[in-house]
Amino acid sequence: TQSTWGSCLDLCSKMALVCAMSGQVPEEPVISVKTGHLFEKRLIEKHIEATGKCPMTNQDLAKTDLVPVQTTKAVKPRPVSATSIPGLLSLFQNEWDSVMLETFTLKQHLDTVRQELSHALYQHDAACRVIARLIKERDAARSALENVAPGQVASAQQAPVESGDAMEVEQRLPKPVFDKLQSTANELSDRRKKREAPAGLATPAELATYKAGSSHPLHKSTQPGILCLDIHPQHENIIATGGNDHTAVVFNRTTGKTISNLKGHSKKVSRVQFHPSEEVLFTASADGTARVYRKTGAHYKQAAEISAHGDSEVTGLSVHPCGDYLATTAVDGTWKLHDAASGELITSVEAGTKGQGFTVGQFHPDGLIFGTGTTDSLIRLWDVRTGADMATFYGHAGQIRSIAFSENGYHLAAAAEDATVKLWDLRKLSNWANITVDDKFNINSISYDYSGKYLVVAGDDLRVYMAKKPNELVATYTEHSGPVTDAKFSHNASFLASTSMDRFLKVFSKP
Repeated sequence: TQSTWGSCLDLCSKMALVCAMSGQVPEEPVISVKTGHLFEKRLIEKHIEATGKCPMTNQDLAKTDLVPVQTTKAVKPRPVSATSIPGLLSLFQNEWDSVMLETFTLKQHLDTVRQELSHALYQHDAACRVIARLIKERDAARSALENVAPGQVASAQQAPVESGDAMEVEQRLPKPVFDKLQSTANELSDRRKKREAPAGLATPAELATYKAGSSHPLHKSTQPGILCLDIHPQHENIIATGGNDHTAVVFNRTTGKTISNLKGHSKKVSRVQFHPSEEVLFTASADGTARVYRKTGAHYKQAAEISAHGDSEVTGLSVHPCGDYLATTAVDGTWKLHDAASGELITSVEAGTKGQGFTVGQFHPDGLIFGTGTTDSLIRLWDVRTGADMATFYGHAGQIRSIAFSENGYHLAAAAEDATVKLWDLRKLSNWANITVDDKFNINSISYDYSGKYLVVAGDDLRVYMAKKPNELVATYTEHSGPVTDAKFSHNASFLASTSMDRFLKVFSKP
């Protein structure tokens, strides 16, 4: 090793010391005893820490293999610009210019930040004002809806919401219509306080035994699918259905015969509903119209056509509890109130949100509130008398498929494309419970029975839940071979009627 060191030192004495890695004269030179290469100490130590190898030969190398070389420290020469007074002045001038430019840039940045801060403070102040106004409107709506508990809504003189984003009322209700709505609500609320459960109401144990006692293929096989149904409120043996074949059918389940096959629509019939006290049937269709059919003799015949929505699909239809008025909803983002006998338009209300269309609509049992579901996952409640937007419920994902008010007027159920049924307390404006079915379960319709004890969910199959214990499943019916589109209970839940894309109307009852 002494001969090796001797040769290395001789070599160093005969040539300039240059780092094998950087090619520069090292400030602190070291030599590898294994390879004989010269390195800058700080560079080779970092390389050894990272790889443990010699950078030149790729041999294993440790810090202990490095030996420092004793050399005379060289003083670095000054730059040419610092060797004379004019050079120093030029150097100082350049530094001064750089400082001035940086100062100017910082001032510009400071001005920009001040402007942004001022704008942010202005936006914050405006947002606080809007929030305060919305809280005030929310409190007013809550105060109005709290009176739904005994069956009444706030005074008839409530003003519309003052908001550019709210609805627009094309015209105020005529006084006779206004008074009729109010008197009907007072009468129904008084009657509801004394309401008792229907005699002979089916028990959960009985519902669990129900079977499909009869099946009826009512619509054309060329365009299969029954989309909706309604049970006659006075004669429960009479059931109306609407189908993909552009027709509505009035059927007697007792005799098994069709009473009327109603034509006139040019597209699917998505909603049907009987008048609460007269022999009248209302239908709504994707062709943009709603129609009124009145029973004349033994059959129903068209009495009026409603085309207030233009070419937009009519998605919802609901008859007011007094029977004098009919409300329709459409994908054009409007809901309209009509005279039920003539179909004449009384008033029209717009959603007020661009691109928002209505998918369903239903009157509250007292008739002063109209509930709607939207294409953008919202449930909105409206004051029928003024057109004011009273409340909006959030939380669903996807279009709202169906809504249903409980008969006592306290609760609202809503179902959407997210396979969830949300239950809302109208007295507190809160979501008090959810029914979550399978992730891939498609819900098409929901409805309460008359007593408000049961909630039926129609979708990939047919399910009945306890309305006040929503996680308690009473029964599941799987007799349909296609998706179930609609289902309704009879007055005392003695039977359950359902329709499906399999083209069958089925009636479930005790075996």
